[in-house]
Amino acid sequence: MGHPDSCLSPHERDLWRGFLAWSEHVTASVARALTEQSGLSVPEFEILVRLWEAPGHSLGQQTLGDSLSWTASRLSHQLSRMDKRALLSRESAGSGRYMTIRLTPAGAEAARRALHVHAEAVRAFFLAPLGDTQRGTLAALLASATPTDGHTAQSARQ
Repeated sequence: MGHPDSCLSPHERDLWRGFLAWSEHVTASVARALTEQSGLSVPEFEILVRLWEAPGHSLGQQTLGDSLSWTASRLSHQLSRMDKRALLSRESAGSGRYMTIRLTPAGAEAARRALHVHAEAVRAFFLAPLGDTQRGTLAALLASATPTDGHTAQSARQ
């Protein structure tokens, strides 16, 4: 049996479960709108938007994977599926297995359409229910709680 302080208090448990319910509702609602209105899955959108924002609409495969925090295998499989749909192209970046991932014209058009859908869904499901004060409070909370080294030891102790 663990130390009594190792279990969440009822207040901590309710706060955690409330956060999970809220975040799952928001992310599922945004994902559903994105898929229904643009035909893209969230992983496809996340890749396309990173390429859209990148200089020359291209990124090294490792840089792309790092920005998504995905394993190399997951990224490779996702890129293969998107390459088959002509949303992106993979080109050798020189020696070894280094690849440059480039947005195709079809991928750029899909990204452009999806960015508008995504923005409207984020506004509707994430931002609209929050007042200005709540948005400011949430922004400050997220800024203070965002891990810079993979964990927030200070936050965990409080």
